[in-house]
Amino acid sequence: MKLFKLLLLSLALPLSSFSKTAYYGKRDMIKQSEIIAIVNVSKVEPTATKRAGWTYHEVATVKVEKVLKGKLSETAALYGGENFICAQVHYKPGRQIVFLRHDKDLLTGVNWHLGVHPITGEKTEWFIDDRQLELKPTPVSEVLDEIARIVHEK
Repeated sequence: MKLFKLLLLSLALPLSSFSKTAYYGKRDMIKQSEIIAIVNVSKVEPTATKRAGWTYHEVATVKVEKVLKGKLSETAALYGGENFICAQVHYKPGRQIVFLRHDKDLLTGVNWHLGVHPITGEKTEWFIDDRQLELKPTPVSEVLDEIARIVHEK
């Protein structure tokens, strides 16, 4: 009887409840990003913008300071707050290095929360190496140099 109840419960749960979050290391995150930029987030507002895979629950209005990879206009809207509870992208007001891709016509984050790196003073949290997801305070200039080097690798 317990086995029967467990089987019924597993059939009733959505498949997404069994999903695992996959993260890129820094090198793959840089390579998989269509756009990498330094932006200044002026505001974050609620939304309910649905696409085939996700519903986005927040949109950040940004002014672009510098594009490191790809093309981006001077201002943009970045979507986050995905309905995937295990991993989401959240933007906060202030300067950030962002790693982006397109979800049809929307700009969204790459690598979940690890694709948004707030800049505080002259530092940002950055990967300690490519094999781990642990972050440490790192000078922004070092991070930008590393991103440029990886972007231009063949």
